[in-house]
Amino acid sequence: MKKFPYTVLVSIICLILIALILPEYKENLNYYDVEWIWIYSVILSILFFLFGILIEGQRLVQVFTEKTEINWIRLCLVSILIILVFIPTPYWTMFLPNNIFLLNFMFQNEILAILNVLAGILFVRSFNIKN
Repeated sequence: MKKFPYTVLVSIICLILIALILPEYKENLNYYDVEWIWIYSVILSILFFLFGILIEGQRLVQVFTEKTEINWIRLCLVSILIILVFIPTPYWTMFLPNNIFLLNFMFQNEILAILNVLAGILFVRSFNIKN
């Protein structure tokens, strides 16, 4: 009998939670309720980041079971990416000019979700398995 991969189960639960939280987040964006936007944004960022980590489930198990070394350059770059995507959009737009195309493109909800998943994947890949 094959072992059931728990990363698949946790990934499905993570996606269900995202599907439940996303409509509430978009509703609060319409009313510009900053406190709830911040809370939902951080929760969604954590869930997308966790989903990105779970995509690399096999490597994650190897990180905990085998000897690993840290690729510090990649980890520092991923940390910067995590900081950029975890700060909610309203806080970025208060301090930055609105007419920069790249910033307007980057702070769309879909792009932030993709960047969070990418940050989770790159976070796991920053640990190299020694042979």
